[in-house]
Amino acid sequence: MKMNKSINYISSIILALALHACSGNMDDSEYFGFDELLATYQNVCPSVTDAIEYPEFWYDVLNPFVPHDETVRSTSTCGLLVTLLEYPLYIMRLASSDLFQPRVTMFNDELQANKVAVELFNRGDFYPVLVSKYLSVIKNKFEWGGRAADSPYFIQWLLASDMSMSAMSQKEKIQLLVMALERTKYALDMESQEPCLIMIAIMKSCKYAHFMEDIEPRLIETMMGYTMLEPDGELSRDCFNCLSSNHIKIIVKYAKQFFNEQK
Repeated sequence: MKMNKSINYISSIILALALHACSGNMDDSEYFGFDELLATYQNVCPSVTDAIEYPEFWYDVLNPFVPHDETVRSTSTCGLLVTLLEYPLYIMRLASSDLFQPRVTMFNDELQANKVAVELFNRGDFYPVLVSKYLSVIKNKFEWGGRAADSPYFIQWLLASDMSMSAMSQKEKIQLLVMALERTKYALDMESQEPCLIMIAIMKSCKYAHFMEDIEPRLIETMMGYTMLEPDGELSRDCFNCLSSNHIKIIVKYAKQFFNEQK
């Protein structure tokens, strides 16, 4: 059954590519096979009742609340994700006035130290659980700064994390790339930073040669995630500590190029 699903998915992508070559009117979602992914991973967690409950004053710099190991192990994968989304400890701890703090590195370090996250990414079903949640919020329109559990923000940081990249297969990374590209169609203003985080993580993880040679050396970590040096080595005047609109177009261009080379 699993083999048949893989064959059907690959066939759908090939068919989409063939149709795209014959029609200039096809939209991005059809071209990238997003609808097939939506049908495959929809409603994986229809109801979650076992998310870990944190106390009212759960965060203390010297003595933060940490759930017991047995509680974490007995929580469902869906419950673990809801726990992370409702109590994103790392977001609060990463607050800083330093615009060029290496936030991606810091986030990955914090995630590695969080037992709920470690358990989540060790689960065999972590991928459908995470991407099902992502698919459910991809078309949401949140102004930049929205951090609700039903916004795409934090789930994208989780998906772009080192732990996520290490646990995903090549096929899963390509599927996630499709989702991130789809998200850029709905992201408002600065919200396009996060799907670019996913694209960057995937292309780095897959060691995509063109990206690693042309773009990766120009990336600088900041409190927003990344910014990119201009070809002359200077920071962008449009957004010196984040990805400018032009940078985002470049990342998307390389991500689409990478996807096309997988066929």
